[in-house]
Amino acid sequence: MKINHLNLLNWSWCLPQSLLGLGWYLLITRLLDRGAQKVNRWDGLLVIRYQRLSGGVSLGPFLFFHASVAGYEMLYHEYGHYRQSMLLGPLYLPLIGVPSLGWALVKKAGLFQQTPYSAFPTERWAEHLAQSCVRLEN
Repeated sequence: MKINHLNLLNWSWCLPQSLLGLGWYLLITRLLDRGAQKVNRWDGLLVIRYQRLSGGVSLGPFLFFHASVAGYEMLYHEYGHYRQSMLLGPLYLPLIGVPSLGWALVKKAGLFQQTPYSAFPTERWAEHLAQSCVRLEN
């Protein structure tokens, strides 16, 4: 029953990011990274592990992360973004998604190398939400 409520929220309150997530999923698995694997369903979320792409993305019920040593830490971070999505609904993309993407691009360009990734407010909040989730599970 819990998953049905989450699915309803994902495809109503969080519709913009869910549609983008579905599009990204299709683009990744059919064109950009055919080696990407569906890892699992996790509380109604579809978790996909990249092989060829780097970084992580959370769009609606789709969590994407890179297959690396730190991959599962990244997955928990993306789960934090998912929780932001559930809280903010249609405001998630302009308030979290776009600024997070901008920060990731700035870091990838080599700027602010001394600044931790989690220093950016949207990323710090995602980390906090993810950590509170992990504490609750243990």
